[in-house]
Amino acid sequence: MRVLVTGATGFIGQSFIPFLLKKGVTVRVLVRGLRQNGFPSEVEQYIGDLTNADSLKGAAADVDVLFHLGGHAHAWKEKDEEAINKHTAVNFMGTQNILNEGIRAGIKKFIFFSTIKAVADTEKCIDEKWDTQPNTPYGKAKRAAEEWVLNNCNQHAVHACILRLPLIYGPGVKGNLYQMLQSIDKGYFPAIPFTKNQRSLVGIYDVCEAAWLAAQSIQANGKVYFVTDNQSYSTHDIYSIMRHALGKSHPWFYFPFWLFKILALVGDAVGSALRRRIPFDSQAFDKLFGTVYCDSSCIQEELGFCPQYSLRELMPEIVRAYRG
Repeated sequence: MRVLVTGATGFIGQSFIPFLLKKGVTVRVLVRGLRQNGFPSEVEQYIGDLTNADSLKGAAADVDVLFHLGGHAHAWKEKDEEAINKHTAVNFMGTQNILNEGIRAGIKKFIFFSTIKAVADTEKCIDEKWDTQPNTPYGKAKRAAEEWVLNNCNQHAVHACILRLPLIYGPGVKGNLYQMLQSIDKGYFPAIPFTKNQRSLVGIYDVCEAAWLAAQSIQANGKVYFVTDNQSYSTHDIYSIMRHALGKSHPWFYFPFWLFKILALVGDAVGSALRRRIPFDSQAFDKLFGTVYCDSSCIQEELGFCPQYSLRELMPEIVRAYRG
């Protein structure tokens, strides 16, 4: 079996490529420039850009399964118009470009790594029946790409499966979890009070297994699955797990919850006066204390997916990789 992986240089790809090689498949990766030390020697590198359809010609030649990890993550510094343009170009049109090339080349299966943000946020625990449209540029672009993938794969008899992923943890983690870990380690992350919010997370190795099952199971064709580690974490839980793995004792004082609310309102006012976002405002408050909780029982029942890791179990490995 030959597979093509986009986004292979990212956080997921760093674990997914070794996972695929252990499965005995032939791996080709799409990269924007050759990397001398980035991949094992048996990995074939193909130079191309998701936003340039012409550069993708030949990328999927003789490929059986296309794993589409590539995309543009949301960044808080982006202005709305800039964010919309980037997410549309990469997450929507880039997905169109690579799938079109895959269909032209005759791929059999397309596995799309999407996001829990492809549906609207809610305080409820959601599953695949929750179909409310997203309200962020990132979520809208991913949702549009999901729908386009399912429609076009169905028209061309290509097996398609979409994995909606929450925050992913594991060695080499990036983004919000990395920033939180680094801030706690350096001693300037505020002591988080006990909170009742609920967050779904998933370990990187379980993501790899879920993607493999999605490609192997006939039942996965045309399906959308949420993938989690079956745990529910509050912000305080995540904070405490990180502190413990870093070898730090529990703080003697926790900042009250209302103080974070006040700081967020102050951040809104300052940001409005400066006409730009500052690091802590209501959006940052919602990311820190909001509920983003989903049920992954569907992929477990239909594909036999069984998560093997929790944040607490993988955090020592994450810290070792972080300290390098």
